[in-house]
Amino acid sequence: MLEVVLHDRAAWREHLLPLVYTRPVSDLRVGILTLCEKWKLRLSKSISFYTSPYLQKKFPAAPFAHLYLVIRGNVLPSESLVRVMEEMPSQSVLLNNGQWIAYKVDHWTDEPDLSTLSPIIFTGEIARVCFLEDIYKLNAAELEADYSLLSKGRNSAVLDDSNRVLGDQIFVGTDVQSLCSTFNAQSGPIYIGDGAIIEEGCFLRGPIAICAGARVKMGSRLYPNVTIGPHATIAGEVNNSVLWGNCAKGHDGYLGCSVIGEGCNIGAGSSNSNLQNNWGNVSVYDYRNASYRDTQAAKVGTFIGDYASCGINSSITTGNIIGVGAQVAMSNIIPKFVADFCWMTDRKKEVYRWHKFERMLRDRSVIKKEHLADLDVQILGEVYRQSELHRQKYLETE
Repeated sequence: MLEVVLHDRAAWREHLLPLVYTRPVSDLRVGILTLCEKWKLRLSKSISFYTSPYLQKKFPAAPFAHLYLVIRGNVLPSESLVRVMEEMPSQSVLLNNGQWIAYKVDHWTDEPDLSTLSPIIFTGEIARVCFLEDIYKLNAAELEADYSLLSKGRNSAVLDDSNRVLGDQIFVGTDVQSLCSTFNAQSGPIYIGDGAIIEEGCFLRGPIAICAGARVKMGSRLYPNVTIGPHATIAGEVNNSVLWGNCAKGHDGYLGCSVIGEGCNIGAGSSNSNLQNNWGNVSVYDYRNASYRDTQAAKVGTFIGDYASCGINSSITTGNIIGVGAQVAMSNIIPKFVADFCWMTDRKKEVYRWHKFERMLRDRSVIKKEHLADLDVQILGEVYRQSELHRQKYLETE
């Protein structure tokens, strides 16, 4: 029996903080699906994880098996890559440009000696999520690939006649509500998940995914390369961005070249910059390096960790990172980096005390009628502990 294990217990995952503080790298959403959902569908196998120990209870480790296919957790599947992995013999390792991509072994060890395995060289292109900006850079291609994967052999529902549809690459799930909106699928597919709501007067141009239960509010303008996660709420103008589930950008304002985490809230009238006035490369804070990294890209927006919030009329600077649980309410431009669990206003910058954050989470779950799992609270508590020294240094030096 083969067990597929997605591996990210490694230093390289720190380049993807703060988004992977609360999830394995393979639980990142790129396109319609998360990486682990892609592998599960492509390989038709259950998925296990080898990730940071505090995440393993929510993302279980591999059970006993007779054969393990271990895949680097930031690699996206393709038909050619899946075919090679399925044909790999036991005790072999798949290499690409000197880096292991996968290995297949007949017994589990946490850190096997890969030099003892038979090498197989893969010379094709491999898409990987190495840095935060890769999420939206790879998103358009993954929207296309996931659309093909999810719509194959399925019948789409039909949108109400009050809508206008251009092109034929549109898949509509069950119980979708949409009136008087325009769907342009001529430049890329549009995928609308079960129970999604697209209110009157919205304009969507593919490739786009509106995942299950998400709500697109009246008059929204969604440009190509946008993913709205399950049960998220979106409004205003959005371009080249990925939003996680249960987050909200529920009012007017611009969001571009950005990734927004689970449970975040962006206040009314807020907008982010994704282009510097000098048109130069944008730098972002890199947790792994504890310094700023040149992205080699001119268009980079904001990356916001889970359960962070920005107040009304927030102005978010180019290449901004806001950590997990941070709360920002400023009339000035929000700086390029706000550490995890910080409370920042024009007048003060201090620690967001854990007991106040936890109370906010529980009040939020009651008001929004969402289930708050104790395990998720425990994970956030561990993130609070792990980020403490980093946070204190930030508060002392900024």
